[in-house]
Amino acid sequence: MLAGYATVRNPCAKAMQVTGVSSRDFATAMMHETVLLNGMSTMRHTATVTIPAGGEVVFAPSGRHIMLMGPARVFRVGDKVGITFVLSDGKKLEADFMVLRDPPH
Repeated sequence: MLAGYATVRNPCAKAMQVTGVSSRDFATAMMHETVLLNGMSTMRHTATVTIPAGGEVVFAPSGRHIMLMGPARVFRVGDKVGITFVLSDGKKLEADFMVLRDPPH
């Protein structure tokens, strides 16, 4: 399993909801968040993420992130991974992200 991190910005005057993610490079991609439950850090699936009008949502270590499972190939630092964000209105936003050795700060 690998984790994906990104900042998703919404330049629109209306909030938008991300209802799913997928990747051409992985069998499964899911939005997750890290939460503290009874003093223990755990991950859980997040079905929807709302991005406020004119705002952004950050997918980062120790918070929201994209779980990437079942890689289609071996990845090296510098390779590109395609991620598709699915919106509640059915639109899809596709982007390529660079594979890094360490998570961003």
